[in-house]
Amino acid sequence: FPPPPVGPLGPSCRAWASGMAAAVASVSTGGMSGFAPGPRGPSAPAALSSSGAAAAVAASAGDLALSSAHTVGGAVVPNVLCYGSRIGIRSCQQQRYVAAFPQGDGFDLDVSGFHPFRQGDVADRASDCPSEWLLLHYESRQHRGPVRLGDEVCFAKELTVAPGEKRKERYAYLALGPTAEGSSVEPVVDRKEGADWSRWTLVHADDVTTSGPLQCGMPMLIRGKYNDCLSVGKPLVAMGGPGGTVGFTAPSRLSGCRLACRGRDGRLPELRFRLVKAGMPFGVESRLSQLQPAPYAGLKSDPSADLGSMALREQELALLEDVLFCMLGADGVYLRRVVTPSSSSSSAPASAAAAGRGAAGSSGSTLPEVRFEIQAPPGADPSLLQFLKQALPLCEDHATVLHFATVQGQYEFGTVNHALCSAIKELLKEFSVKVGQLETALRSGNLTIAKMWYHIQPSMDTFALLARVASGVFGCIGGSVLNGIEGVMARSSLTAAQELCEYLLQQASRPYFQMVSKWIYEGQLDDPYGEFFVSQSSRVRDERFGGPAADFWQRHFALEERAVPQFMVASREKILHAGKYLHVFFSASPNAELPEPSERALFRYSRRRRDYVEAIEAAYRRASSALVGLFMRPAPDGLDLPGRLRSIRSFFFMGKGDWITQLMDTATAELEMPAAEVPLSRLEGLLDLAIRTSSAGSDAYRDDISCGMHSFRIEDACHRMTKGHALPIEDAEDDAASVKSSATSLLVAGRASALSSETAPAAAGGLSSRGPPAASSAMAAAVGNAAGDGSGIRCFTLKYRTSWPLSIVFSRSMLLKYQVIFRHLLYCRYVERKLVEVWVDHQYTKELDQVRTSFSPSYSLRQRMLAFCRDYIYYVTIEVLEPQSHAFLASLAQADSIDEVLRSHERFLDTCLREVLLTERDTLYRNLSKVLTTCLTFARNLHRCAHDLHDPQEPGGDAHARDFAETRMERAQQKSTAYLSLLSQKHYSKTIAKFKVIFESQLQGFLRQIQQESSTRYEHFLSNLATRLDYNEYYSSMAASETAPGTVPPSAAASQQPSRASSPGRGS
Repeated sequence: FPPPPVGPLGPSCRAWASGMAAAVASVSTGGMSGFAPGPRGPSAPAALSSSGAAAAVAASAGDLALSSAHTVGGAVVPNVLCYGSRIGIRSCQQQRYVAAFPQGDGFDLDVSGFHPFRQGDVADRASDCPSEWLLLHYESRQHRGPVRLGDEVCFAKELTVAPGEKRKERYAYLALGPTAEGSSVEPVVDRKEGADWSRWTLVHADDVTTSGPLQCGMPMLIRGKYNDCLSVGKPLVAMGGPGGTVGFTAPSRLSGCRLACRGRDGRLPELRFRLVKAGMPFGVESRLSQLQPAPYAGLKSDPSADLGSMALREQELALLEDVLFCMLGADGVYLRRVVTPSSSSSSAPASAAAAGRGAAGSSGSTLPEVRFEIQAPPGADPSLLQFLKQALPLCEDHATVLHFATVQGQYEFGTVNHALCSAIKELLKEFSVKVGQLETALRSGNLTIAKMWYHIQPSMDTFALLARVASGVFGCIGGSVLNGIEGVMARSSLTAAQELCEYLLQQASRPYFQMVSKWIYEGQLDDPYGEFFVSQSSRVRDERFGGPAADFWQRHFALEERAVPQFMVASREKILHAGKYLHVFFSASPNAELPEPSERALFRYSRRRRDYVEAIEAAYRRASSALVGLFMRPAPDGLDLPGRLRSIRSFFFMGKGDWITQLMDTATAELEMPAAEVPLSRLEGLLDLAIRTSSAGSDAYRDDISCGMHSFRIEDACHRMTKGHALPIEDAEDDAASVKSSATSLLVAGRASALSSETAPAAAGGLSSRGPPAASSAMAAAVGNAAGDGSGIRCFTLKYRTSWPLSIVFSRSMLLKYQVIFRHLLYCRYVERKLVEVWVDHQYTKELDQVRTSFSPSYSLRQRMLAFCRDYIYYVTIEVLEPQSHAFLASLAQADSIDEVLRSHERFLDTCLREVLLTERDTLYRNLSKVLTTCLTFARNLHRCAHDLHDPQEPGGDAHARDFAETRMERAQQKSTAYLSLLSQKHYSKTIAKFKVIFESQLQGFLRQIQQESSTRYEHFLSNLATRLDYNEYYSSMAASETAPGTVPPSAAASQQPSRASSPGRGS
């Protein structure tokens, strides 16, 4: 640079100072290697003084950068590698990277890759970045602590998984494998998990005994299983190209070398490698390490001269010159810099860097303490030295701030730190101009220590504040930096200090507000350095890429509380949801265009939070209304969520019940088969036929309905939901296999539960289970068949196909709740159907006057059971599901966000499950299931008996020659004889009496439990159910008569009051 202008300070001096500052920045970042200042002495020209000062500043900055590029006072900064990091393996000899190129089902491995610069998440990781590896701990793949020398590690390559493809292997590993000859081993890429061949030990290349954290760019040896090290092999050109490669090979790859495993001498260059971070440029540290600070010789002060022998004015000039050098961060002749390393531990910052966003180095990392000491010989004037001591804090604060701007301005600290350091460098540039003015005054003889003290007063306050800011945010990134600056501003009482902090916040927050603006207005997360408080997980994907939609909605975008700036705490949730809504909106409608906001705010930090809070509120409302409108609009412009909910109500809640009646008419035989033997393809066809020939055939979404089989029982699902556990998740393609594997166990469990439910009430009623062997075995078999937990009717369910993003609302857990309700309703309708079949059988006995009276007990019991089933089904469909469905659909019109829709949907299903008694209490559903099982057992027993008796053989003779009336009389006589023969058997009447006692006992217990729960928790729906099931208090009076002393037993009361006993419900 040209020498500084002499004379009055003006624009030329400012331009020169700016150039000098640029030189300082260039040298401090490694851009000027080998820069050496000129000699310093009394004979040197005055014009070289400023150039020498700039060179000394540059050397000092390079020294500080060198000392802190890897450690700061013994504390690890983000250059320390941690497990789980994405890295590149760089050869020190070839300056190329170990790369694995996909070739068929395997990989070609060689040293021909380039630095891994992949940003973000892509589907094809292997082909996109062959030189990128995942550094994992060998013993614990989930460990995420700092890597240390001597650790056993493995290098993993994440495998590509196509959408919908299932693959057990998640990673392929850098390992050792036998060569083609079989006489030695060579590096390969192996898919085996946990093999010893993929174990590698990291040691320092210069000293294998060195321990401590592994730093980015450190030369090392990578030892294999037999202590041989990875090595650069023969050139690919000499070997005829990469092995196994077919077709064209890029020349850039042919210029590489093969990868071998041989040798143990760390001095050989082909054995030395560096581990560098992926996605970040490499090479700054190496250039800084080559920049060695050169000793700087002075201009006026002679180090050999005795300061005490000089005149007072000469002493003052010499000390002033030293102070000016120190103000630019360089050592003087009599003022020397002393750097005290930080006392923080080396492990705390590394663990903080791996802990989360905004915490890099924030836990224990501090700036090194810089002090300047006066080393004046005897005879120096004490008053001058005292004045000099008062100016030393400015020099120390300037050195601290300069060191902070040099270290924190590196690429890995993110855009917020880049903007902050840029603002600080502007202040340093202005201070350099001020020092240049003081130096000009010194050369003209117009500067004294008193004048200098007067002029540096404002700068001392400024740099003291900047030093506090630097100490508070050193090692932090993103929102933590902004919080640190705001904390310093809150503790400052001076107006000038607060204005300076506000200026720093405005400059540092600009890139942060750009991230916020792009997120809430476009739904795009532009955060390459991990600074934003909204993080994106590449492991959780939506259904378009094979992931569950519920997990995507809840966990794909997460809120990092530690990285939230304090001035955005109140709006953090709305910022998160605004961007998430737009992300889903544009993923569902890529070509959609949202109206631009009337005033798209250009965010800028202000102490008036209202300035950007209102803009965030408006952006949130815009994003929320866009997504809700997409869900609510009818097709084809929207997703028609209300229409789909009405369709689901028609099928899962049997809102249009004629289709289920037709299905049961045509598919009863298939549904009564064991679940493992049900022909699903035939059942699918019968379901489609039933839907298309019913009133549901006009449903626009009927093609999304299909059927399947569940492998779990309703009782188990109700128990899990009562305990607050998640329902079992079953994929559509796994249903058949899971049902076949568990059908046998379900059938055995169902028969055991049915037998226990049959024998317990009988013992309570005082009846003995002894009887004729045929009757006892027949009833036990009937009970086992009636339970049928392994039958198709108990496992049959509907399925509903949805596409993205409707699957957010109809997630797997929500559809499972619909399916549980449907299975329960289907079972109730099935029991009712079986009782109606018994009623049909009883119609054959209407013309038999001789046996009509004898069949009265079975008539009465059948009618009571049928009344119970119909009353319960009416309660479930008319009093629970229909009102709740209408209320839920009405609430959608007032929904302001999709999250509110999801909460209303979940609340609606939970209310339905609770009021249908599936999740209220385990005992309630258990008692209800016992009553339904008893009804089904009774219906199947009577239907089998009637099937054997109601169609006797025709009398002999020519049917055309006989009179019709005579034929009918003969048939009635034969039926009467068969029925009288059946009624004369004792086991029949005992079986009917036993069923009656069991049913009444179970139903009374069920009603008693409902009344207890209703009186305890004052639930209105329980009171409604109890009133419907016992509307004339028949069962209540029976229970009261059993407990009251001296009352008639229920059986006697039934015989004394036949009319009341035979009419407990409507329609009897």
